[in-house]
Amino acid sequence: MRLQLLALVACLVGCGGKQGAATEPKDVSKPAMTAPAAPPARPTVPAELVVSEDHKLALMASAKGVQIYECAADTGGAMAWKLHAPRADLFDDAGNQIGTHFGGVDKGLPPGPYWEAKDGSRVHCGKPVSAPNQGSIPLLRLEALDTSGTGMFSKVTFVHRLETTGGVAPAGACTAGKTTEVQYTAKYYFYTAP
Repeated sequence: MRLQLLALVACLVGCGGKQGAATEPKDVSKPAMTAPAAPPARPTVPAELVVSEDHKLALMASAKGVQIYECAADTGGAMAWKLHAPRADLFDDAGNQIGTHFGGVDKGLPPGPYWEAKDGSRVHCGKPVSAPNQGSIPLLRLEALDTSGTGMFSKVTFVHRLETTGGVAPAGACTAGKTTEVQYTAKYYFYTAP
């Protein structure tokens, strides 16, 4: 009984605040404002992949997905695995999915790699410059060919594909028309013009 009385007194003193004071209702329709995140640090890359300093690093996204290969004739007529397109999900530092990465060939778009954000903005790249990454798909610098929308990818000028793991085409013979998917991960760095 004595413990209950002490708890009641403590609550009256510390829990209630001023007797009869009205509390302001919170507006939960507006998200709380937080300080903007610090811009990501520019990655260290091989000389051939450098993006000039006048292009600002705007976003880094981790990717997890597949490189899709199809069996087709190479320039000499022999059957070989050739890259068809990538397919991956993009994630921010907190692990939230922020977009997708895919090949235009699978969406009825011009050939080449695309990144599309959940906000509907998109960047289509080409002009790849590569650097080897032993045992994994190469590191790349790609130049934006076109963009669409008004969101996070609408002003992208260059993209880096770095820190790749896996994704390498299968070795050996293949049968014409067959496809295969090879798991890969990478980090994509998105740059914007000044």
